[in-house]
Amino acid sequence: MIWKAICIFPLVLGCIYFLFLTFLFLGFFKIKKTDKSGNYKPAFVSVIVAARNEEDNIISCLNSLLEQTYSKELYEIIIVDDNSTDKTFSIVESIARKHNNVKLLKTSDNSKVTGKQRALDTGIRTSKGVFILTIDADCQAQPTWIEGIVKAYEPDVGLVAGYSIFKWNKDKGFLKKVFYNLQHLDQLSLYAVSVGSISQGIAWTCTGNNLSYRRQLYDELGGFEALGMTGLEDNILIQWAGRHSNWKIKALPSSIVYTKPMSTVSKFFAQRKRWSSSNTQYRLSLVAFMVLTYLLYMFIPFMICLTLFGVIAYKILLIFLGLKVIPEFLLVSMALNLFHKQSLLKYFLLLQPIHLVYVLICGIFGLSNSFIWKGRKYGTMGQ
Repeated sequence: MIWKAICIFPLVLGCIYFLFLTFLFLGFFKIKKTDKSGNYKPAFVSVIVAARNEEDNIISCLNSLLEQTYSKELYEIIIVDDNSTDKTFSIVESIARKHNNVKLLKTSDNSKVTGKQRALDTGIRTSKGVFILTIDADCQAQPTWIEGIVKAYEPDVGLVAGYSIFKWNKDKGFLKKVFYNLQHLDQLSLYAVSVGSISQGIAWTCTGNNLSYRRQLYDELGGFEALGMTGLEDNILIQWAGRHSNWKIKALPSSIVYTKPMSTVSKFFAQRKRWSSSNTQYRLSLVAFMVLTYLLYMFIPFMICLTLFGVIAYKILLIFLGLKVIPEFLLVSMALNLFHKQSLLKYFLLLQPIHLVYVLICGIFGLSNSFIWKGRKYGTMGQ
């Protein structure tokens, strides 16, 4: 009887989780499409790329930015070298000599923020654009990337969140293919939370490899130095914009850049650990959702054990799991449909136990508020 009474708590958690995801699911019906009529006012744009040891990627990234449909006279590309130890600087330098709208800068030391925050801020402070667009050095933009984002800026919109899709060599082996597809599904599942929350008027998350905002908004917020040191400057920025400004925030799933999945399991876990390192800096509503999710995940093995030992009935376990899996399936299905990646849905059940393990592990390690990024340590373990 005592064990059955204890089971009420995880069932209550499951109900709250169900309601949270339903709220995000309904947000998909509020998504505003890009104005494709062409009735927009072109403005000068600054594309900022923070690069550290990206000699293998920077050329393809730059080429994609130079091949934009947007007028060359209306945008500049600012590459900020974050103290690279490879040939990144010299590669960009040679390209900049051939293109007037490509500028190359170097960062200076500033222990108050991370290297990437410092690099982005350096580029933004020297930029001339009305709109700031950021993309990672290991990404490639579609030819209409800039044009599509500028069209999305209505007069009251201060920040537009785009997204990224994985792209890799299709000749990879079977296990590698499964690993990459699981990552892709997991990534798009996170985007489902981003799109749903932004569309509901609560800015929770975004991705810095495809993010744009008005320079005016960035200055109003005080820049990355005002945000403090964080491993997720993009998420903190969008949350600050939602809380501390009157500008509207817009999710733009039609704005896509291409990136690469993590090549190994260890790199994947390192990335997720970095993402979880800033959890305590998030806005209260997101922290509440993350705590709820973590507690729910902790109870899954507990409920399974109680069922296997005959303490509770199987139908109670099925109800508990249904409160988690059903809304997740619906929400993820909406996201996959939005990003035209419906084929990934076949990996949904396979991802469930994997997601459970990595969330529980990374959630614990993330409490240290420390992380490694591009070979440098930040937080309690480093600077």
